[in-house]
Amino acid sequence: MMKDLFLNPQLQYLRAGWRMAIFAVIAFLTVNVLVGPFALAFRDQAWFKFESVQVLLTYSALTVAAWVMLRFVDRRPFVSVGLHFRAGWGREIGQGVAMGTAMMSAIAAVLHGAGWVSVEFRSLETGEMLFILGNSLVTYIAVGYGEEFMFRGYLFQTFREGTNTVVPVAVLSLLFAAAHMGNPNVSVFGLINIAMAGVWLSLAYVKTNALWFPMGLHFSWNFTQGFVYSLPVSGTTSPNTQIGTAVVTGPEWLTGGSFGPEGGALATIVLIVATLAIVLWPAIRPAEGSWTYASWQEERLRVLTPAAPAEEGTVPQ
Repeated sequence: MMKDLFLNPQLQYLRAGWRMAIFAVIAFLTVNVLVGPFALAFRDQAWFKFESVQVLLTYSALTVAAWVMLRFVDRRPFVSVGLHFRAGWGREIGQGVAMGTAMMSAIAAVLHGAGWVSVEFRSLETGEMLFILGNSLVTYIAVGYGEEFMFRGYLFQTFREGTNTVVPVAVLSLLFAAAHMGNPNVSVFGLINIAMAGVWLSLAYVKTNALWFPMGLHFSWNFTQGFVYSLPVSGTTSPNTQIGTAVVTGPEWLTGGSFGPEGGALATIVLIVATLAIVLWPAIRPAEGSWTYASWQEERLRVLTPAAPAEEGTVPQ
């Protein structure tokens, strides 16, 4: 039947592929309607050029798009996208921050130990230092939230619902890498590592059934790389988020060169080890009270399935 092309006949629910397509359209419209006019009006203002302002605007628009989908199409709570403040959410953020910081610090230790990097720190007043720190925190928190929300949030979860876990992990990790193809000094090795990072972050969501852990990983990886060690972050550098300038030498296939650590084999090794740790570490697990699609599906089937008629001579309870 034509109806079955659009609706899951068992759940009486719009199929995942159609919902993903609708989300893409709504996201495009939301970004252009909410961010476009704002950007045109204030593009010449000095404050608008800060990375923190631009990423906050963009990912706020994407959040609105996901809220519209969840509220009016999916008809389930917004927190079901992986942002449920249940017991353990703070622990998961902390685990992510600790792991991401340790990973990038291990790379930086090798770079400095081998003499492959030198950093020239800028002469900054206390106020300037605090401003850069604040802007870095806002920027990298917003990027950590926004990119995880985009690539491990609504799209990933809806895709997973319509297929399985392996397909969305693979496809959206490749799209995650493709989204960085326009970055400065990008390399094939860098894109491979970013795709691997997509797998790493996807499994962080799958293991915890929430976005808190991958958001902590993403934020700390970028913040430690950019602000703490002044290294290029996916090829980008900025005086608004970094307190120094790093000069990277040594074998580019190991160090990543001007693209930063993400373009080298050191990052590959660290990502493989961290991904295995996420898969095998028993402490990384869903917290009690997590929203799950399976439980929602069971409840929907219960509501849709008519109650069996009582047998003659019995009194319904």
